[in-house]
Amino acid sequence: MVNTPNTPAIGDAIVSYVQAITYPDTTPVYTYVQLEGIKDVTDYVGGSKACAEVYGNDDASEHHAFNGVICDEQSWYILSLCSLDTAQTARQIYAIRDALVQPFQKHATLGDVGSVYDARIKSGSGKFLRVYRNGQEYRAHLIEITTKQLWQVPFPGVTA
Repeated sequence: MVNTPNTPAIGDAIVSYVQAITYPDTTPVYTYVQLEGIKDVTDYVGGSKACAEVYGNDDASEHHAFNGVICDEQSWYILSLCSLDTAQTARQIYAIRDALVQPFQKHATLGDVGSVYDARIKSGSGKFLRVYRNGQEYRAHLIEITTKQLWQVPFPGVTA
């Protein structure tokens, strides 16, 4: 068991999973994925392109067991963005959603990053939206991922 939490590694692992997502024909879903906001999304969403931003949301840390074992539970937003220029480009948000959901339903540990023992989509968290960015309106999908990691307080451990 590790001696420290590793929240940055979890955020980076989520970004890596999202960046690697492809459609069934192996075309990448996203042209760009970033932890935190993308300053100018314009270049990443033209035509049939899409981008995604990953944000930390909720955070909790509590004693899980004796001997200083701690459980950190966090949630993360994944915001997918695509163009609203035509109905065809806007409706790709539904295929983006489908491509995004599968890997997070399949990989419950994010490839064992740090000490994550559970990563899943929060039930009922998905939303289809319109988002105003960089002077334009975009089609978007938002979903929340919940992660849990265990770590142990280093020696000498918890004191009274």
